[in-house]
Order: sequence, then structure tokens, then C-alpha cells
Amino acid sequence: MVKGSTETAEKREDPRVKRTRELIVRAFGELVKEKGHRGLTVQEITERATVNRATFYDHFRDQYELLDYFMSKAFREELRRRLPESPGLDEESLRALVLATCDFLSGLETSCRTSDRQFRPLIEAQVASELYGLLLGWIEASLQEANGRPAAPEITASVVSWAVFGAGARWSRDGAAGSEERFADQVLSVIAGGLNL
Repeated sequence: MVKGSTETAEKREDPRVKRTRELIVRAFGELVKEKGHRGLTVQEITERATVNRATFYDHFRDQYELLDYFMSKAFREELRRRLPESPGLDEESLRALVLATCDFLSGLETSCRTSDRQFRPLIEAQVASELYGLLLGWIEASLQEANGRPAAPEITASVVSWAVFGAGARWSRDGAAGSEERFADQVLSVIAGGLNL
């Protein structure tokens, strides 16, 4: 089993491996809800998942890699729920991306226990990484359809992903005034203007 496998690779892997990983992830999620991440041990996770420690380590290096996987998966699920059926580098998709990021980070702000605040930077790094990867794919696809953009796709994806992430972080921490939809529209006007959409 290759650690950090992509979603495509997961679809091709042995169903027993997927089931075992899901048992571990579900146990982790339940334990985090019950007692937070701080002080959570691999032993507790494996007992709840009814697997042995060696099996855990076949899937994850440690509970921090499991946290990364758990948060990436949760954010991807939020994106699947919110994004249009055929997302791409357009205003509808970008608006949905901003709203999904605001909602996800707001949920973290309210659900993270005080003792778990130290893990927020790790979680935010996963969200930022997911945003970058998604946007890079959209940008590269749009370059194939158009004559290209002046900046390299990686630079554009980096700038736009941090703009979306920064807006979501601001919304989640400050509880920006007004409606979330209005906030998303304001953010979108800045991003779309920069992308010449």
C-alpha cells in the first residue's frame, strides 16, 4: 500500500484495503468528536477500529498523517457537495469554491476544541493544498481550451488558492459582516477580475 495515494488509485485498490482504511478513519473521526485530537493515541484508534497496530501502520505513518488524510477527505466531500456537476475555471465554480471553503473553515472554528487549536495550522495546510491542486487542474484545463494565460499555471493556482483560502479563513475567524453569499460575491469579483473571467 502506497501512503498518500491519490483518489484515482484508491478506486483501483483492493476493497478489503479500502474497508480497513475506512474503519480506521471512522474510528478516528468518532474519537476526535468525543475527546478531541490532542492526546489521542494510535492504540485508542486501533481499538476502536478493531484492527491491530501493524495494520494501522500499513495505512498511515502516524496519527498526524491520518489527520491529514481525514481532513483532506472531509474537504473533498464538501467540495463535491457544493461544486457544480462539471466544475472548471468559471465564476460559478469559483463562487462555490469560496462558499465551500468559508463553510468548511467556519465549521472547524466552531468544532475544534480549545485543546485542539494547535492542530488548526495542520488542517489549514491540508485545505490550502487541496485548493491548490483543484485550481491547478482547472487552470491547466482552461489553458488547453484557450490561447493561454500570461502567468504560469502553478503561479496562478498558487495566487488564486491563497486568495480563496485567505477569504475563507477571514470569514471563519472574524464572522464577516453581512451574508456569506454577499461576502463570496465580493471575493469572486476580486478573483475573477484578476483572472479576466
